[in-house]
Amino acid sequence: MKKIILSITICLFTIDSFAQITILPGDKIINKSLLKFAITNMDYTKKIDGNIRLVGKYEIALKYDNNTLEVYTTLKNNDNSFPKLMHLVADATSFKPISLQSYNGDRKLELKFSNEITGFQEERGSKTKTAINEKMKDGYFDINSYPYILSALPLADGFKAKIPVYNYDATSEDEKYTAVIIIDVKSDVHHATFTGNHNVWRVVVFDKSTQKTTSYFIEKNTGKLWKILYSNEEGELNVFTNNESDYNPLKNKFDKEATLNLVTKGKSVIKGEAFARDNKNSIGVLGVKVLNTDKKQFAEKGTKIILTPYTPYFEEWNKANEPKKNSLYTPPTLPLPKGAELCVLESTVIDDKGHFEFSNLMPGKYLLTTAFDFSHAASTTSVIGYNDYYTDGYYSGSSAITTTEHYNMNINANIKKIVEITKDGEIVIVKIKKSL
Repeated sequence: MKKIILSITICLFTIDSFAQITILPGDKIINKSLLKFAITNMDYTKKIDGNIRLVGKYEIALKYDNNTLEVYTTLKNNDNSFPKLMHLVADATSFKPISLQSYNGDRKLELKFSNEITGFQEERGSKTKTAINEKMKDGYFDINSYPYILSALPLADGFKAKIPVYNYDATSEDEKYTAVIIIDVKSDVHHATFTGNHNVWRVVVFDKSTQKTTSYFIEKNTGKLWKILYSNEEGELNVFTNNESDYNPLKNKFDKEATLNLVTKGKSVIKGEAFARDNKNSIGVLGVKVLNTDKKQFAEKGTKIILTPYTPYFEEWNKANEPKKNSLYTPPTLPLPKGAELCVLESTVIDDKGHFEFSNLMPGKYLLTTAFDFSHAASTTSVIGYNDYYTDGYYSGSSAITTTEHYNMNINANIKKIVEITKDGEIVIVKIKKSL
């Protein structure tokens, strides 16, 4: 037992020894000019059983002015669970914490920092509300602020430092006042989907309160956060990657307010039906053509229909994302700017005749898209032998003996159609179809 305790002590001593300097609130080493208003959107993936899976989205909104540093984060999983929300306010000069709010659907936490830490924790399941009132020690950041302080440090190969932090969620009262330790900084390259290679610092940080190591990939020139990675208790590799939602090579600008008005402020309606039409005839027995009796095949009830305002911006965006002709390479889809998804409407087929409807539309052009499977009648003819012909005992020719097999093929219909509303209050009737 003594050997185990000695081993842990040596390990912690070794990690602490990496920290050559201690960074305190108000230190001049923090370059505040690198902290600017920015919104960073990240894809949250896990490596599970050797496979990379997208499990959610992570958004960081950083706001910095002469008075305060504010950080808003939203972690939203794809399992439709309540997102994890956090809002941190710190002093702009010293980065001392001022307030913290967090909510994950099960727990609500509110803290205010001064000489004391006051607030409450409310558990949704047990419906208990616990008051918080404890002494605040001097010389500590809130643990939620240190990832952004990293971007404002004079990072260099081999840079090491200790950052004292307060962690309300520590497993014990004794561990609430702890530290995160920068144990390694080295040059690296991050490859971004749209903008290529970026020279970054890979900053490896050890959190003493959780005993976890996290790597941050921070651009050298701008302080931009490109990637975060760590392993959880189950050994799954968790990766947050900047998806470059701020990347926009398009000439036309997106006007959120005007575009949103197009799909919410009008009196017009688009009604329609979605179906596939099979115009090909099947080959019947003895070579007689038989018409397909089920030519018109409607999209099933519940099939999604997407409506996009076909503004100059969305028109350019759609053309930029079209696959290039005669190319096997499929380029990544350009990200949409924040708020653009609110302007894209979704409806569903409401019956077995492929009917759908969109309302509250203003005059303008709209792109309708859908995808569904349908059955296509087909046939194959095979030669199974030959009939030979003789005249006066001499071979004069032969004819093939054939058999025809009839079957149905399942085909995917991907359909796009541009529709125009010319005046407010108009009802436009459309058919979106795929023909074979």
